[in-house]
Amino acid sequence: MKKPILAAILSATLAAPALSHAETLKDWLMQSQVSGNIRSYYFNQLYGGSSLPDKYAYSLGGMLRVQTAPVYGISAAVAFYTANDLGANDTGGGQSHLDPLLMGDRTSLNVLGQAYLQYQDPWVQLRVGNLLLNTPWMNPSDAFMIPSTFQAVAIRVTPIKNLQIIGIREFRFKNRIQADYHRQTLLNFNDHYSYLPDNSIGTLAFGLKGRLMGVHATAWFYRFYGLTNMFYGTLGYTTPTLVGHFRPFADFQYDREWANGAQLAGPVNSTVYGGMAGIQGDFDGVTGQIFAAYDQIPSRAVTLANGQTLYNGGFISPYTQQYSADPLYTSIMDYGLVDASASGHAWKFGFLLHPLRQVRIKYSYSMYDTAPYLPNVDANYLDVTYSPGGFWKGLSLRNRLALDHSNPYGGYHGTFIDDRLMLQYRFS
Repeated sequence: MKKPILAAILSATLAAPALSHAETLKDWLMQSQVSGNIRSYYFNQLYGGSSLPDKYAYSLGGMLRVQTAPVYGISAAVAFYTANDLGANDTGGGQSHLDPLLMGDRTSLNVLGQAYLQYQDPWVQLRVGNLLLNTPWMNPSDAFMIPSTFQAVAIRVTPIKNLQIIGIREFRFKNRIQADYHRQTLLNFNDHYSYLPDNSIGTLAFGLKGRLMGVHATAWFYRFYGLTNMFYGTLGYTTPTLVGHFRPFADFQYDREWANGAQLAGPVNSTVYGGMAGIQGDFDGVTGQIFAAYDQIPSRAVTLANGQTLYNGGFISPYTQQYSADPLYTSIMDYGLVDASASGHAWKFGFLLHPLRQVRIKYSYSMYDTAPYLPNVDANYLDVTYSPGGFWKGLSLRNRLALDHSNPYGGYHGTFIDDRLMLQYRFS
C-alpha cells in the first residue's frame, strides 16, 4: 500500500501546479525558494604548556537549499552541505594535531542533510523525511560546518495565536561529522556509554510552547527509547519597560529523567533545575542585557552496565551531549554540567551588548563546582560578531573564544584555550 500512496503524492505534487497557487510551470518554478550559506571556519585548541599537542582544523564549505512552491499546501525541500579542508588539516599519520570535531578525519564531507515533503496551512505544518529539528534537547547544534539532522516525522499545530503543539517521531540520526544516517545517538561516542548498541529505535517527543502578556512557557516530554524518559519545562517573564529604558526578566527551567525499557544507559533517576535573571536595556541606541544564571544536578549514584558509577543520577542527553548544545542556562560552547556527567552546580554571569548596530558582543564567566567527582572548572567566554549589513547583508565575521581552567576534556589541570573563527555569507 505504501508505494501507491507515495506515487499518488508525488504525482499530485508534479501535476497540480496549473490548478493551484502557481498557474503555470514557470510561475511554480519562480515561486520556489533558494537559500544557503558559505562558511570559512578555523578551529584552534591550545593546551597551555601541557604535553598534550595543540589541535586545529580548517574547513571551507556551505549549504545550498531549495524549497519548492506549495501545491495544495504540499511542497518539498532538499539541502546539500559540503565541507573541505583544502589540504590544511593534519589528516596523515597519527593525526596528533587534528581536531576531529569540525569535520572528522576526512579531507572533505558532502551530505544531503535535508530532504523532506511538507504540508502546511495556517494551522498545521507536517514534515516527513530528513529534517532539522529545533527542540531543546534535539536540535541542529549548528555551530560548526554541518548541522545535526534527523530522519523523522514532525507536526506542528497552531490552534490559536502564540500557542504551538508539537509532535515528533524520530528514527535515525546524523551527527555533525557523519556522512549518512545511523541508528545511533551521540552517546555511542561517549566514553561512559561506548558499550551501547548501534541499533537505537529513536525518540518520541511532544511539546507545548506558549506566550501571553510577557509570560512565556514550554513543556516537553521525550521518550528516548531504551534509555530514558524526560520531562523538561521552562517558565519566564519579562516586565514592561521600567525606569525609562529597562526591562527586568527572570526564567526558570526544570528537568526530570527516569529510565525506561531496557535501561541501556543504566537506571537513570535524575533531576536538573536552574534559573536566570537579568535586565534588558536600550539606552541612547545601545541595546543589551546583563544576566546571572544558576543550574544544579543533585548527587545520586547510578551504576552503568559496564560497572562505571556516575553521581549525576545518570542524566543523559542523547543528541546534545559532547556538543555542549543543551539548553541549560550555564552551558557554554565547550563545557557544561551535562557534558561533565557529574553532579554539582554551576554559576554564570555575563552580558550581551550591541554597542553598534553591526556589532554583537557576549561575555560570560562561569564556575562549575563538581568536586570530588570531577575537578572544579572556571571559564571565560567571549563571543564577538560583526555584521556590516547594507550592501553586505548576509555577511558576518564571528569569533568565539573560551579560556577554561581545569577543563577535564583537556586531561590536565592547566588552562585550555578554545578559539573558533567563522566567516559566513548567507543568501536567500
